Amino acid sequence: MNKMEESHPKILPPHMAIGSLIVVIALHYLFPTPIIAKPFNYFGILFFVIGLLILFLSFGLFKRKETPILPGQKPTALVIEGPYKFTRNPMYLGVTTALLGIAIYLGDLLAFLSPIVFFVFVSIRFIPREEKLMEKLFGKKYLNYKKRVRRWI
Repeated sequence: MNKMEESHPKILPPHMAIGSLIVVIALHYLFPTPIIAKPFNYFGILFFVIGLLILFLSFGLFKRKETPILPGQKPTALVIEGPYKFTRNPMYLGVTTALLGIAIYLGDLLAFLSPIVFFVFVSIRFIPREEKLMEKLFGKKYLNYKKRVRRWI
């Protein structure tokens, strides 16, 4: 086991996204706290689709560059095109946007915990670690990219 794998957290962002989604859907049905009425909740579908588009477009760019997608794996390429021109973390942005879409669709106050928890989780637990690794691997090229492009949007 290498040093990177040893320090890698057991709970990955996909686990957190799916877990928080399951919890808020359960809370929605167990303790409904409606705040968004129909038809406004249908805007959630739009946010959900936009989030998935950003996510899958970002996945595709990583696949094309043949660099690992999962956090904790050593990147082999610096991806700075497509949505990476606007945000350094489009995969996390896509998941957060999709979770926000589900919260809007459910129209439930507690459902908004899911995108908030995910956002805070990756902002504290993953992004700083990933940025340090990118600086180490790609040096000045990454630092210049980091100056040009914001972390989120």
